[in-house]
Amino acid sequence: MTTTYDTAPRPAPKAEGAIPTTVRFDPVESREVDRWILDLREQTGIRWDKAEVIRELLRMARTPDSILCDALAARAKRTGA
Repeated sequence: MTTTYDTAPRPAPKAEGAIPTTVRFDPVESREVDRWILDLREQTGIRWDKAEVIRELLRMARTPDSILCDALAARAKRTGA
């Protein structure tokens, strides 16, 4: 089965009415994420910021046939998270 995603970027919500969410990284993981996003920008030619990437990953994980959701559930079961 092939999973497809509607990955047309959605605009970030306006500050008014938006609900902020904080994601904390340790310094090493933060650098890894920054490098990964830079690589993603080079591969796609799209200049997404961290918040856009996180929102898009969460959208992708919420699709009905999501491989990401299945992988996250399997990891949670393995680690007892």
